[in-house]
Amino acid sequence: MRDASAEVVHELRRRCDLQLRDIPEALHAFTDRYEGRFADVQLPLPKPIGIRPSTHAMTQPVTPATFLSLPAGAPDMVSSADVVIFGAPDATPHVPGATSHAARAPSALRESTQQIARDPLRWDFDQGGPLIPEGLRAVDLGDLPTDPATPQENRSLITSTTVSILKAGVVPLLLGGDDSVPIPFFAGFERFGPVTILQIDAHLDWRDERDGLKHTFSSTMRRASEMPWVERIIQVGQRSIGGSRERDLADAQAWGVTLFSAATVRRHGVQPVIDLIPPGSQCVVTLDCDGLDPTVIPAVLVPQPGGLGYLDIVELLHGVTQRARIVGFDLVELVPDADVRGLGVLAASRILCVALGCVARQRSAMRLADQ
Repeated sequence: MRDASAEVVHELRRRCDLQLRDIPEALHAFTDRYEGRFADVQLPLPKPIGIRPSTHAMTQPVTPATFLSLPAGAPDMVSSADVVIFGAPDATPHVPGATSHAARAPSALRESTQQIARDPLRWDFDQGGPLIPEGLRAVDLGDLPTDPATPQENRSLITSTTVSILKAGVVPLLLGGDDSVPIPFFAGFERFGPVTILQIDAHLDWRDERDGLKHTFSSTMRRASEMPWVERIIQVGQRSIGGSRERDLADAQAWGVTLFSAATVRRHGVQPVIDLIPPGSQCVVTLDCDGLDPTVIPAVLVPQPGGLGYLDIVELLHGVTQRARIVGFDLVELVPDADVRGLGVLAASRILCVALGCVARQRSAMRLADQ
């Protein structure tokens, strides 16, 4: 063993004279030569060099990102706002107990706006004004503490949060989560109706149940139709194949839903949709990201070709703003893990910026009218 040890020491001294760029090659050569010969030798671990972690860095609190770096809201700030943003990562999972495929969307949307929020006065051509409209009073409450294992509690929490925002006379803007999230969101408008629901979605969402569950993403609009305060439903963007059957389509039509398929929008644009919204009505906009073409938002669970374009949505939101009052907005079914170069998250966050701008202009006009 002594002769072998001396040989090792000699070899190590020789190797230490090598240039730094040759070290990886030398280590490989040394390992190949002596591997296994000193398996029983226990070498002491080196003592750490005197670099101590900064206690300041360790105790510095990390502030969660907010959408567009807007103020992080507390309950006492709600009544002074125009818009209150909150997230709901989960509601009713279609696989009981499983975290939603879209649970990371709220945080991804917030993070995506941090860079552009550094200069909120930059001109936004999609809004026809600055990125954050002058006078906008908006706060971000963060995400609700939802749990995929407790769907009923999730629904109650989403509804009660929506109610508390509406009671303050403020517009709720909800970041989902999958398409089960809007069901309890709509439920929060019970005492604040009647409302028109404008849905953008590739699918009909009129299944009565799916595997025995009645509040998952397959039943969103069926459950909405059962709410007496929902007086009108307009659905835009249907295409390809979803989970609905012929009977579901017949039920939707019998209820009085007006459908504008993606092909119809391609032929005639979004103006016929806008024209159908009653002037002066209260409108809740619910946007499922798969309503847009996957070239615009690839980050969805089931991409379907032939969807709406980004500018279709921008035009639609501006048109709704001219005819009705937007009293609620939700965006769901964004799947950041399925995104391509961040394009889907970018498009979704831009849609939210436009929606914020539309609400801001309406609220500013309301304040001027009250003066």
